[in-house]
Amino acid sequence: MNKLLATGINQITLRVNNIARSEEFYSDILGFDVEKRMGKGMTVYRIGSDTLVIVEAETEYDRSAKDYRVDHFGFVVREAEKIDELAAYFREKEVTIISGPANRKNSRFLFIMDPDGNLIEIYTEN
Repeated sequence: MNKLLATGINQITLRVNNIARSEEFYSDILGFDVEKRMGKGMTVYRIGSDTLVIVEAETEYDRSAKDYRVDHFGFVVREAEKIDELAAYFREKEVTIISGPANRKNSRFLFIMDPDGNLIEIYTEN
């Protein structure tokens, strides 16, 4: 039997309710540069060798729902101090912090939520 020998994740694509609001979050708050826009409803970000794509959904996300579209995805930062700096910054920007900043065995982490309920982990490994 042949196996797919993947070497990494090519992209994460998220469905969002409002492309402009999500661009503001991913560009202005998280600081990602737009690589390209595809029509009015799709924006592509290049983050290192990875790609994050946001696509405007046809139906609204129900914030009262207990099931998530994506469990979570994570971004790595280099220094543990950056986690605390980001937590303060996110509070200032009124970004929902779900958990942290806190320590794990060999890492420090923070979970936040984007405007459409997608859970994002920001972490560093010691």
